[in-house]
Amino acid sequence: MPSARGAVRRRGYDATRRMVVEAARVLRAGGVRVEAADALRHRRRVADQAGLSAGERAANLVGAMEAVGVAGRRVVVADDVITSGATAAEAVRALRAGGAEVVGIATVAATRRKW
Repeated sequence: MPSARGAVRRRGYDATRRMVVEAARVLRAGGVRVEAADALRHRRRVADQAGLSAGERAANLVGAMEAVGVAGRRVVVADDVITSGATAAEAVRALRAGGAEVVGIATVAATRRKW
C-alpha cells in the first residue's frame, strides 16, 4: 500500500514499505520465491481518512490508485492497518485493472468494526 508522501516525510520512513521488505526477506529465507514491489501509486490526492466513516473512506478512495508493472503477476496486497477495508479494496481494484491476480491481503492489525 503506498504511503502518502507527506506522511513519509513527517515520519522519516515508510513503515509499510519496511514491513513488506522484511516479510519478503523472511519468506525468501524460508525458500519462498517472492519479491517486494512498489506496484501501486496514487493517481490523485485523497483526503485524510481519520474521522471518516466507512462509506466516506470508500468514496474518498474511488479511482485513487493505479498499478504499474503487474500484468500477469500474482500479488498479495500489504497494509499496516485495515480500518474499514476501503484502502485495501481500492488497491485490489487497481491491481486487477493493471492485469494482476490478487491472491490475498496481508496486514499487521485491524480495527474493530462498529456495526
